[in-house]
Amino acid sequence: MLLVLTNFLAAQNFTIIPKVGKGQASTLKDKIEIKYNFTNNSLDATDTMFSWELIEINMPSTWTAQICDPFACLEGSGTLGFKSSYSLLNTMGNNTGVFLLDFFSNGNSGTGVMKVAIKSVKTGFTDTITAEGKVWPVSVKETVKLNKDFSFYPNPAKDELVLKYNSKENFQVEIFNILGSKVKTFSLYGGQTTVNIQDLESGIYFLRFKEDGKTISKTFTKN
Repeated sequence: MLLVLTNFLAAQNFTIIPKVGKGQASTLKDKIEIKYNFTNNSLDATDTMFSWELIEINMPSTWTAQICDPFACLEGSGTLGFKSSYSLLNTMGNNTGVFLLDFFSNGNSGTGVMKVAIKSVKTGFTDTITAEGKVWPVSVKETVKLNKDFSFYPNPAKDELVLKYNSKENFQVEIFNILGSKVKTFSLYGGQTTVNIQDLESGIYFLRFKEDGKTISKTFTKN
């Protein structure tokens, strides 16, 4: 048993952090970039060659993807089965590189998943990294205004939000999730109100209301 464990540790000559990376953005931001640190931990000075392959990709047909290994962002790398290799030394100070898995939504909402297998050419040890990207829709027909007079707290919030707005008018405020679905509607009276959000799932949400034909929008996180 000890011999088997020793052989396994010797073969496991690199580490990747994190194994699963997640990113999200609105359709106003074209690119989701997810970063991974790859470290060559081998004690063998000749153990420097690694290969990688895109083994899974699922995303909307309007999206594109790109993979950057520690040395290059490669054209066509977002295609299933794409392969490449690189050399990373294991001397002190020169044994860590960065992988980037990028989604480009091209203005379209949805979710995407990429999985890349990375292999040591010398030992055969293989590990995988997974990227999960989500893009929520923002209507291009609305003019979005970030109004400094509109504020809320706490953020992140757990049970309730306190909203303040420098106006004597009453407004109907809507809360949307990252998929663009409306999950709550309430009124903002007399410049301040408190909203119970205990029923919302953890995640990122948007507060929106309209004034003078413009949409005021701000983001908060529910823990």
